[in-house]
Amino acid sequence: PISSVRMHQMKRYVLDGVKEVALKAAGPEDPEEEKVPDCKFEQAEVYAVDVAMSTGDGKARPGELRTTVFKRNVEKQYLLKVKASRQVLAEVDKKYPTMPFTMRHLSDLRSAKLGINECIAHGLLTPYPSLHEYSGKVAHFKCTVLLLPSGTSRVTGLSLPSYFTTETQPDEETAKIIQEIADAEAKRAAKKAAKKKTKKTKK
Repeated sequence: PISSVRMHQMKRYVLDGVKEVALKAAGPEDPEEEKVPDCKFEQAEVYAVDVAMSTGDGKARPGELRTTVFKRNVEKQYLLKVKASRQVLAEVDKKYPTMPFTMRHLSDLRSAKLGINECIAHGLLTPYPSLHEYSGKVAHFKCTVLLLPSGTSRVTGLSLPSYFTTETQPDEETAKIIQEIADAEAKRAAKKAAKKKTKKTKK
């Protein structure tokens, strides 16, 4: 697993919520910022499931390309000192209040380059740097799931590719959870098929 990848809770207008899950537990030699606090899944929550695997060491590093994609952090507020920074934030709040944007879509690129650093420094904008895994090849899978009383439901994303396999066997508790998910999926599929068959019979 690539250690810097996170699965985030999603809320209305918030792509990366407070709750997050790391693909890989941070080791003692990893930086403090890579350690993720424990969280509890609850019903009626939405999560972006982000899985990235590498044939290399699993360490994603910033590339040489300059970061040009950012996202407004709606949970942060700060009174900016620089005029250019205030102009950038005002335009972002008006045009891109919730979704990521690229700097080339801003009206005054020169002013944006001057003001964007203060916005980042105070957490008003979240940068999306270009990360590279130089030691191997990367496979990436992403989907959105709802945590419902009836079970977990995937609402976006493609099916898991066949190359997402492992020879590692899950522990007893994890195996039990996987089996429960598989049973729930089979039950839903059978119910859906029965419903479809009933509709055809009525016709």
